[in-house]
Amino acid sequence: MAAFLESRDLDPVWLSELMRERVGAGMLLLTSSPVHGLANPTSDLDFIRIQEAAIDGPRISTKIFENGHHLEVVSFSEAELAAGLEELSRLADLPAEQTVAGFRIWDKQREPRRKQTERIVNGLAMDGSAPYLRWLPALSRIWSRAALQTAIEQVVHATLAEAAGETRGRVGYAYNVLLHLMDGLLSHHGDVYTTRKWYVLRWTRLMAEGAWHDERLQAAATGLERLRKEVHTFLDPAAAGGPLAAPFAELVMDAVRATGTARAVTVGVEPTGQAKAFLPGASLLLGTGSGVVLPGFATESALPFTGAPAGLDELAALDASTAASLLRALRAGAARLRIGYLGEEAGR
Repeated sequence: MAAFLESRDLDPVWLSELMRERVGAGMLLLTSSPVHGLANPTSDLDFIRIQEAAIDGPRISTKIFENGHHLEVVSFSEAELAAGLEELSRLADLPAEQTVAGFRIWDKQREPRRKQTERIVNGLAMDGSAPYLRWLPALSRIWSRAALQTAIEQVVHATLAEAAGETRGRVGYAYNVLLHLMDGLLSHHGDVYTTRKWYVLRWTRLMAEGAWHDERLQAAATGLERLRKEVHTFLDPAAAGGPLAAPFAELVMDAVRATGTARAVTVGVEPTGQAKAFLPGASLLLGTGSGVVLPGFATESALPFTGAPAGLDELAALDASTAASLLRALRAGAARLRIGYLGEEAGR
């Protein structure tokens, strides 16, 4: 950190005094790209300040322009941070499905929010210490599970799109699978950073270092790289009829097993209750400001897998019409996916 600040002609003591003058006393943490070795000459400098006194309401960053530097700082209290770190540890010890559910509602219930919690855990104080780094294992477990579940959901969408006869939409979902798997494997290895634009660069760095925890994780990473180099070929009209989704589903399961998250996953469908039938028995469901046509299904609860969940391999067996209706319902928010985990790893 000292070398980075020196390269910007910034002195830690001067920074601390400036922040105390502008926003008040408290522990100052340097966060974001400089901490991860990703900052460039045009990067802003992001700080988080932890103060003793309570703070109410949502937070807005304070922007400071001083001596040609663009600095941003957001403040939190010691009490709310302590509660957030306690929740981080609690979520990490829950079954995977509950971990992800808690992660996804975090920002509706807590300050600091997910992004800022990540930055605090990875943050560096002005003396060069990392006062909250001991929460990195819990942070890594939660972020990895959340990223892996998003990758699973994107595989479901890719499989349904392919079964429905879409040739380009499935490729978009496949790219999302790759990005979220990168995030999941990076997080599993302790490299947690919420800014999506850095996923590929961080992934390339990890691949070059080869610092995999074991051979199963290395094999999953190798499989990801192979598909990353091939996925664009499916945009060629000549490849429109070729199978795409199956190897991505296999890759996702390799990552889920290699990280110890679960032995297998299940996919269920839940109606959201946001859509109502336009007429009794009609396949046009109307929601708030939108509608979705579900040929052959008068309600969301008639869609497949709303009862017993299915395995990923069962999705590809759906006929084109059913796959298209389910995908349409998911896109319109009339239904949502519920991912289940079987044979989970016990403890941390």
